[in-house]
Amino acid sequence: MPSSTPFPPTATATLPAPDGTFFGAQLLTDDFVPAVLDRLEGAGASYARLQVQWRYIEPFDTGTPNFNWVSDGPIDEVVDAGLAPIINVFGHPPWAATRACGPIDLAPMSRWEAFVQALVERYDGDGVGDAPGSPRIEYWEIGNEQDFNPDQAGGEGDYGSCFGGAGRADYGDYLRAAYRAAKAADPTSRIVFGGVAYDRFYNKSDYDPGHSGPFDYRFVRNVLLHLHTAYGHEPEWPFFDVMSVHVYNDFRSNWDGVQPYNQELVGKVKAFRTDELVRAGVYDLNGMPLAITEASLRSFPSDEWTIRSEAYQASYPGRIAARALSAGVELSVWFSAEDHVIGTCGAPTTWQGHGLLRGLDIYEAMQACPTSPVPEYHVDVDHEPKPALGAVETASRLLSNASFDRQLTSGETGSSKTEAYRFVESGGGDLVVAFTDTGERIGARSKPPITRQMIFNSSILRGWTGAVEVTDHLGGTTTYFGSEIVLTIGQAPIFVRPD
Repeated sequence: MPSSTPFPPTATATLPAPDGTFFGAQLLTDDFVPAVLDRLEGAGASYARLQVQWRYIEPFDTGTPNFNWVSDGPIDEVVDAGLAPIINVFGHPPWAATRACGPIDLAPMSRWEAFVQALVERYDGDGVGDAPGSPRIEYWEIGNEQDFNPDQAGGEGDYGSCFGGAGRADYGDYLRAAYRAAKAADPTSRIVFGGVAYDRFYNKSDYDPGHSGPFDYRFVRNVLLHLHTAYGHEPEWPFFDVMSVHVYNDFRSNWDGVQPYNQELVGKVKAFRTDELVRAGVYDLNGMPLAITEASLRSFPSDEWTIRSEAYQASYPGRIAARALSAGVELSVWFSAEDHVIGTCGAPTTWQGHGLLRGLDIYEAMQACPTSPVPEYHVDVDHEPKPALGAVETASRLLSNASFDRQLTSGETGSSKTEAYRFVESGGGDLVVAFTDTGERIGARSKPPITRQMIFNSSILRGWTGAVEVTDHLGGTTTYFGSEIVLTIGQAPIFVRPD
């Protein structure tokens, strides 16, 4: 087992958080096996995000559409495991685009439309032209981190798509074409504006220069302005059903409000809706459904600024869930199901442990180095679960059918460093999710985890019985009794309800 760092136990209103399941995980390379998929489904995940790249399905230009449906196998595995696929479409063939990640500039847009229509038709479940078994896919996400600007990357590779800077209007046309093609095949499909990084900007004046990178701050607003100017009169405007953004805890300080409000994910979603989805007198998409198609916290490697551990990572899923549901997020996808990023032997920071499961391949690559770059990482059997998978299971089990009520005030929690969110369970009872927050990224060496005391009574939990059931982030449950109960709140969330 790896060592871990210990810590103390067009409408204008944002849509309400939906009831029902909302967790998913990103699948990569060898994740399409029962050992991975069954663990995700068993942990309460309902979605699996997977990549479908045009260049592998139509690698050659034969003059007319000619598809090699290599996507059938992975999609079949996901559906058989009881997970709903979210298909992330990108990766253009060399005959269609100069850059696989960028605008379609070597072929007519009609070829892209033909591909998307055939793709959605194959997986619309109507029994006509379907893949074997007629699987039905609802969500189609067009592009991945397309706010990446290759001209500002300094050699950094893209993350699937690269329409930032000069390609903004091209992405708008590309999205519109995909939307129209998908709806022609399946009018009930839901088209997702590809998840934008919306961090590491090169062109935001008040952004932390230590976090700068190749992403275009003005991307989303300019795509929407282009679409509105060119096609706003068309009934399909804005040409997507769900907006999507990515959230990584390391960059939270750029979005935090005044504690305990609008922290991290909540602050980023609020800023994104306000700054990108509304143009006064032009359009108001603030009420558009929003998904977080990537969110994560690494379990390794630590560096001089940040402690990373599996224990710290496990504190994060419940925090994501509570914050996302409070912000009206439709679904949240953890990146990724398993550890995959193999780095360089002499550079520990190039190895990244985002996964909910440990990977034998990455461990064996570490062991092949003269000295392991992450000596605490150990894998006995491929696809071993980390504690974070248990944290996903706990949050999913307790929150999947709960409705967000409100965030408790600092007066109610007793500290501005305590975040507490109250939900109403399907049976009508209250459930409070509470955790402390330092105001910095998890693991920051300058801000170690803190604890606070919080009093629970009838004003916090309606239907007070004099007993509360407290579930920790890994599922352990304890019952406490009293006219009011004082609990210690730490970095990892606890889930409290009347017993």
